[in-house]
Amino acid sequence: MTTSQTDRVAAARLAWAALKLTRAGRHPVGVDRLAATVGVSPAETRRLVELIGFTLHRDLVSTGPAPRGAHHRLQPAEGTLGAGPDGTVDMFLLAIATGERVHAAAVCPVTGTHIRIDLTAHAIVQSDPPSAVVAAVDLGFGLDRADAVACAGQPFFASASAAASWLVAHPGGRIYQVAAYLAQAHRLVAALEARPKFAL
Repeated sequence: MTTSQTDRVAAARLAWAALKLTRAGRHPVGVDRLAATVGVSPAETRRLVELIGFTLHRDLVSTGPAPRGAHHRLQPAEGTLGAGPDGTVDMFLLAIATGERVHAAAVCPVTGTHIRIDLTAHAIVQSDPPSAVVAAVDLGFGLDRADAVACAGQPFFASASAAASWLVAHPGGRIYQVAAYLAQAHRLVAALEARPKFAL
């Protein structure tokens, strides 16, 4: 199914609002509250929820147990959310949305190096190895590529040199040091939240 640019932008804003309001899927949110937050009608919210693939049961929206690619793990310290072994960077949005400490464990697809990242919404607590980088598509702060928000999970690499082949395969992609990507995630969130509200 193809979707219009307007749908992709609205869906990205709705997905972000749902992530925050549900506390990463732990508590469902009412359609009316989600609609008011995003600035669309409840009927349009229902349509976008279906488009995104969230669960709608009566008047409650659920995003699931955590963002795509993330799940709770036993290994992180108590009170820490965990990101999956696929190396997703959705953890950055998870930390910003919930205000909680998040832990990710990944394996560099080139070197096989184990990567561990711990962060809060405002700081990188640990990046091991320190040379670890995030490979990310250009999400575009004008939300021109808002569909990329829903697929924000990109790989971690042990170093920028290890990510060189990824850059070749992803024209327009960028490599970020972990702390720089946290700043990038904050800019994306600011764009999602500052976009004027509209009714479709």
